[in-house]
Amino acid sequence: METISLFETELESFVRKYQIRYPEVITYLYDSVLVNKEYFTYAWTNDVKHFGIRTSNRVEGAHSVLNRFLGNSQGGFVECWKQMHKLHESQLTNIKAKFQQSLTFIKHHHKISDFKGLHNHVSQYALDIINKEVGRLEKSRSIAVNFCGCIIYKTHDLPCAHMIAEYRMQSKPIPLSSIDSQWRQLNLVPQVASSNAVFDYLPQLHLIKTK
Repeated sequence: METISLFETELESFVRKYQIRYPEVITYLYDSVLVNKEYFTYAWTNDVKHFGIRTSNRVEGAHSVLNRFLGNSQGGFVECWKQMHKLHESQLTNIKAKFQQSLTFIKHHHKISDFKGLHNHVSQYALDIINKEVGRLEKSRSIAVNFCGCIIYKTHDLPCAHMIAEYRMQSKPIPLSSIDSQWRQLNLVPQVASSNAVFDYLPQLHLIKTK
């Protein structure tokens, strides 16, 4: 498990080893890379809920896919919009297919007593992550909270190894309530919390009238 103190120790060792041979590299490391270490280094990101998104790769990947989809199109706005719409429709179809798989299909390695109340209510991707924590627990037989690290709980809001051990001690499966709503959203309809709040639209209406 990577911690801030371990990171600093390893960094100090790295600098001692290469500072004389590659001083420019060490200077660049401190001036351009480490100034943003809190945003990408595990020692810091392991304490933040990010659902596994620690870089901008997905955004860059989506941009690359869009560029390939548009190709060398020299059309106007309408033609580009049509191509973008086709891309989004294709992506929505894939997302719906994955949702449907999570709703109707149970993977073989998910057929364990710990997952009894989670089948078809939680995404298979999340169950795969939890299953790795089950593997950690099975390998160690027992994991105390101070040795667990709770990284999956802190970063994904999913039960970590020591939490699963506690559920087993209580002879009960992992409760659905321990899973973040992010992983229980298996349709494209957003979950809106009920509220009795009264919204005042008069300022917006007045603004529209005066335009």
